[in-house]
Amino acid sequence: MVFFLCIPCLALIFYFLIVSLFVPRYRVYIKDALRCFIDKLRGRKCPVSFDKKMHQAFVMWLTRKNKVGMARFFNNKRNFDITLGIVLIVFTIASTWLFWLLIKFLFIKSPCDNATNTGICLGNSA
Repeated sequence: MVFFLCIPCLALIFYFLIVSLFVPRYRVYIKDALRCFIDKLRGRKCPVSFDKKMHQAFVMWLTRKNKVGMARFFNNKRNFDITLGIVLIVFTIASTWLFWLLIKFLFIKSPCDNATNTGICLGNSA
């Protein structure tokens, strides 16, 4: 049960790791997200209240962008956590499926096995 409370913080860690590659001002949030994840994994309450801070920052960002309906929906912490968990699960399934396709086409059977001598493969050649 404790691990399910960690999923929003884990999603935020991955998000900030990716975003911090391109936007340096978000790099300070990675340390807070990691600390929050480890504390929740141990069963403790987050002392830095990182997920609350990110929840409010997201709602305020939606409000500044004039998306008041979405801001009202995500203002409920439970809706925010459920949506974040579902998005994490969907992206995990999609990336796993794409990784499987990569492995399948690179190592098992490439769709370009019957390519002409030009080396160009445009779909399955019959």
